[in-house]
Amino acid sequence: MAARETGKFILQKIAKTRGVKGASSWCALAAVGYLAIRSLLEAFVSFLMGLRVPGATLASPTGFSQTEAGMLSMIAAVGGILLPVFLLLRLTRLRAEDLRLLIPAPWSPAFCLPVFLGIANAANLFGGLLGHLLGTEGSATPLPAGGSALVVNFIGLCVVPAILEELFFRGALQGLMRPCGSAAAIFAPALLFALLHMDLAQGITAFVCGVFLGWLTERTGSILPGMLLHFVNNTIAFIVAYLQLYAADSTALFSELFVLLFFPPVALWLIWHAMKQGFRFSAGLRPGVDAAAVFSSPAYTVAVVFLAVFSVYLNQVG
Repeated sequence: MAARETGKFILQKIAKTRGVKGASSWCALAAVGYLAIRSLLEAFVSFLMGLRVPGATLASPTGFSQTEAGMLSMIAAVGGILLPVFLLLRLTRLRAEDLRLLIPAPWSPAFCLPVFLGIANAANLFGGLLGHLLGTEGSATPLPAGGSALVVNFIGLCVVPAILEELFFRGALQGLMRPCGSAAAIFAPALLFALLHMDLAQGITAFVCGVFLGWLTERTGSILPGMLLHFVNNTIAFIVAYLQLYAADSTALFSELFVLLFFPPVALWLIWHAMKQGFRFSAGLRPGVDAAAVFSSPAYTVAVVFLAVFSVYLNQVG
């Protein structure tokens, strides 16, 4: 009873807070809520799996096919995002139109896609080198060789994150922050997006990608272009990971080096060429508070520290 009253008091306190402080607080609550809800759903799915096959969990799906395990994992992932979005729509000023599931304003995929891939892979390279120096390199993603299990993995790793992560971070969280100005609206979800990856190298890439996708959402008025770019980036990573597992060593090495070393120079050239012609990333963005203003919210600051510490802990015990 006391816990319920405390939770109700916190929600009422946040609801009465206006401006960047209130919006940032809701973003923090949603991010931590996403982590909690997804963890609970994964625990519940694991419990149901254990009823069918004693000892089976999502982490160790003994007695389940790779296809079944992949589909069950997707259920937890989908629920972990859709439920927080639903709650934000019910509890905050966020409205369905703020999610920006709209036809985008004219934009240039020929510019945005290679620039995005260049930025993502430059961050990948930096994050990988930093992880190697710190001894925190992540393990390779295990992928099945083929069949329905590979299709399910592709959907779970490429399609579902591209749609749902953009809906949550660039749709819901950025929608909450948008009245505070584009800088805060882009930065606040991008930092949470990075921390929720729970991995140093992936977190660096996720932050850089989150900033670019947030900028693209502000420029086009839609999260659909971001979903497309997110999907293409994940698909390229999926193909490279598959080749590393099943292709000849020379083919796998060439594909990884090509992706890491081709797109960043192309992105730099495109940006330089566009800026020579008068292009400015700041054009068309909404004025407002500085990005650092999000830390005026104690809830946001605490959430960032908590997620960072929790990420370090998981990497240490993992």
